[in-house]
Amino acid sequence: MRHQQGLKDPYRVFAPWLKKEEWPEHAALRRLPDILLWINPPDHTRLRKLASYAFTAKAVRGMRPRIEGMVSSLADRLQEAGSLDYMKEFAYPLPAMATGTMLGLPEADLPHLQDPMRAFQDVYELGLTAEDLAACDAGAAITDAYFTDLVNERRAKPGDDLLSALIAAKDGDDRLTQGELIGMCNLLFGAGFETTTNLLGNGLFALLSHPEQMARLRAEPELIPGAVEEMLRFDSPTQLVNRVVDEALEIGGTLIPAGASVIGLVGSAHRDARRYTDPDVFDVTRQEASVLSFSSGIHYCLGAGLARVEAQVAFTTLLTRFPRLRLDADFDEVRFRPRLTLRGLESLPIAVD
Repeated sequence: MRHQQGLKDPYRVFAPWLKKEEWPEHAALRRLPDILLWINPPDHTRLRKLASYAFTAKAVRGMRPRIEGMVSSLADRLQEAGSLDYMKEFAYPLPAMATGTMLGLPEADLPHLQDPMRAFQDVYELGLTAEDLAACDAGAAITDAYFTDLVNERRAKPGDDLLSALIAAKDGDDRLTQGELIGMCNLLFGAGFETTTNLLGNGLFALLSHPEQMARLRAEPELIPGAVEEMLRFDSPTQLVNRVVDEALEIGGTLIPAGASVIGLVGSAHRDARRYTDPDVFDVTRQEASVLSFSSGIHYCLGAGLARVEAQVAFTTLLTRFPRLRLDADFDEVRFRPRLTLRGLESLPIAVD
């Protein structure tokens, strides 16, 4: 099937009650044409190329020592406290600090960005109401204003960070516009904390729910990189994607016309018995865990490498330092956020001895 990620008219799916001419009135919608996630070539090719000058594999490798330091500090807090809400005090701060450090965000600003950014990202959920969209707009207005000020600050005084590199990146005479820079900041920071936070949360909950798998990882820590892929497959942080069909096709006897918007269920694909052996089994030794959580092709996630490093370092540290890490609640008390697109836990109380 030929398809594109594109933003031809997705809000006939997300908010079918909204008239197209009303889109510019909403802060949460105005930014979308400047975000890589929703555009296609040739605009996507141009933005991706410029962003790639700064977001390289070398930059991610250079972040690993910093991430190890961040994880160690968070683990120290856990050891000192004895118990805490892992989602609030570990799974959110780590990716926020990692992505924020790369972009050059002051650490003191990070706690204030979580709620507005999460509010904006609800725009990707299906069945938005007018009230939902108003909340998305409020979050988008805050983060847009924040990143506008930060971009202006870095233009005047560049630093040794990703945002300064994005501002300086050029291809001939081509550079990222102000709107594209703000969109890039929103995308990288928002995706960097929300999806990775959920990877860290869903992954740890899977281990706590399968103590024999946790024991296996403790005994064989070399399995952790593969285990992270299995976490992504077993309980994917991203559960669905929107696509626009380029050519008419038939699937299961249903004709899908060209130009139609379709929803791909990533979580369902990850449990496809035609692709995975015993797909409902969580197996940290699985060798077939190729996943769709980071998309594919030209829309493959820029931050995939960073997310994997964060998860690998986090789980290595947690399993090494805390041999009696446990859930500090009943399993039936653990709740996921009521979302379809981005799947993650409301909270995850944990304790250590």
